[in-house]
Amino acid sequence: MRKYILTVLVFAGFFTGHAQVIVDRDPEIANMIKEVNADSLQSYIKTMVSFGTRSTVSSVTDRKKGIGAAREWVLSKFNQFAAASGGRLTAFVDTTTYAADGRRVKEPINLGNTVATLKGTDPSDNRIFIISGHLDSRRTDVMDGVADAPGANDDGSGSAAVMECARVMSRHSFPATIVFVTVSGEEQGLLGSGYMARKSKAQGRTIEAVLNNDIMGSNNSNETNIIDNTRVRVFSEGLPAYDLDKQAKQIRQLGLENDGAARQLARYVKEVGERYVDNLEVVMVYRNDRFLRGEIIHLMSRTAMRRCGSPR
Repeated sequence: MRKYILTVLVFAGFFTGHAQVIVDRDPEIANMIKEVNADSLQSYIKTMVSFGTRSTVSSVTDRKKGIGAAREWVLSKFNQFAAASGGRLTAFVDTTTYAADGRRVKEPINLGNTVATLKGTDPSDNRIFIISGHLDSRRTDVMDGVADAPGANDDGSGSAAVMECARVMSRHSFPATIVFVTVSGEEQGLLGSGYMARKSKAQGRTIEAVLNNDIMGSNNSNETNIIDNTRVRVFSEGLPAYDLDKQAKQIRQLGLENDGAARQLARYVKEVGERYVDNLEVVMVYRNDRFLRGEIIHLMSRTAMRRCGSPR
């Protein structure tokens, strides 16, 4: 009996020892995770809230209130980060005149995305990765560009994430180009991301992936107020939003309904996110983030890119 128990314990110890998982982490990526600063994120959000409203139809000339002041402040932060990038990070506000559309824009507006580009180190690598969030906020009346709309959560949190990524990543080198952008016009109907998508298509840019961040800090469960800050949801579409008629036959024949570019990217986000951030669960949500609204996808609005036929 003792021999049997000893044998069981030996085998149990053997298999337990070999069942241990060794997490292999790239030192540079691990260091970037450590460089993320909660105080920085909080300060970004507080400053964005201080502009009163960031409505797309608010003032672009007031230096203290409105979307114009907000996007110029984001630009100043990007330029501050650029100083530590060795000349690789450049930033500007990409503007266009958006005509009244009779829906959510009653008169022509100056629409602007604040863009920072971290140039890749490999001249032969033309891939572009976009990290985005929307800077604009709204009231219940989406046409109200005067009254306060603090938008700390929607989407100050996502814009803060974009800015902190720019701060941290601009100190490091990557073979491909990374674009950090806080778009405007999301609440009016994906206007800023649509403008960026059309411009990217016209320029023939090779957009490999888009990681859009919307409402990053919403960790209080609805009605229960249970705080859960150990999980993050990643939304990804299954079927492509464009050229589906051309691809449907192959998708059906090869069973690719769950293997599109967005789904594969989402799986990679989960694998890498959980590897480098302790006690984090990346929850995969296999759909767009809204039913019957907009089609914004959390992995730019990636839908805006797809509508315009961008390569990925």
